[in-house]
Amino acid sequence: MRLENKVAVITGAGSGIGAAMAKKFIAEGASVALLDVNLAAAESLAADLGDSAAAFEADVTKLDQLEATAKGVSAYFGGIDALVNNAGIRIVKTFQDHTEEDWRRILDVNLTGQFLTAKAVVPHLIARGKGKIVNVASIAGIGGRPNRVAYVAAKFGIVGFTRALAMDLSVNKICVNALCPSMIASPLNISLTEDGDIGPQWAKDNLAGRWGQPEDVAKVAVFLASDDADYVTGSEYRVDGGEATGLIRAGEMEL
Repeated sequence: MRLENKVAVITGAGSGIGAAMAKKFIAEGASVALLDVNLAAAESLAADLGDSAAAFEADVTKLDQLEATAKGVSAYFGGIDALVNNAGIRIVKTFQDHTEEDWRRILDVNLTGQFLTAKAVVPHLIARGKGKIVNVASIAGIGGRPNRVAYVAAKFGIVGFTRALAMDLSVNKICVNALCPSMIASPLNISLTEDGDIGPQWAKDNLAGRWGQPEDVAKVAVFLASDDADYVTGSEYRVDGGEATGLIRAGEMEL
């Protein structure tokens, strides 16, 4: 098992991609701290996952809470080997409808939240002598998307943050990489996946010809959190079915 005897912290673990990661990490031998602002959701998942999981309430915009939680996780499991910065939110509005509050909220949770969580957890990784950080970005972090100006800015920021943090923590043998998912059938996209017109059409917009599943992202996260990725750092991994590889016009793949 790739993560045997490892302890991982996953933020936003109560549902969606975070929950899929938690399940996959445990299946690969890890113990997992499920961090979520929705403690009830994290506790429900922890109950399903058994003794290898524990739920912790955490708001990624509050450093003091994150530091206390990281200490609690380390005490509970005996240390921390990996951090997955997964917590995030999205606002879909035109640029003119985006408010200053929208902008600040998106950046606070999606970008500053990863910085603050890393600040809280990195000392515990250093104490282990090595570690892994996986920052969840998006293909919105490598190309523009409509009506998501704050979200795109935050996700681009995560990619830059990942590269810089990888350089800063290389002396501590901590590898830092980013995941860039797209079109994942998670609760965040439920209205799109269940739309009779949009759902099937969007499934044709990538080379895999389908919506991605949270488990698709979880599998790559397992690799990046494992010892197999000791020589991988400062990189972005697209989990997008090839969507960002090139433009597919309607009908082109049917010739």
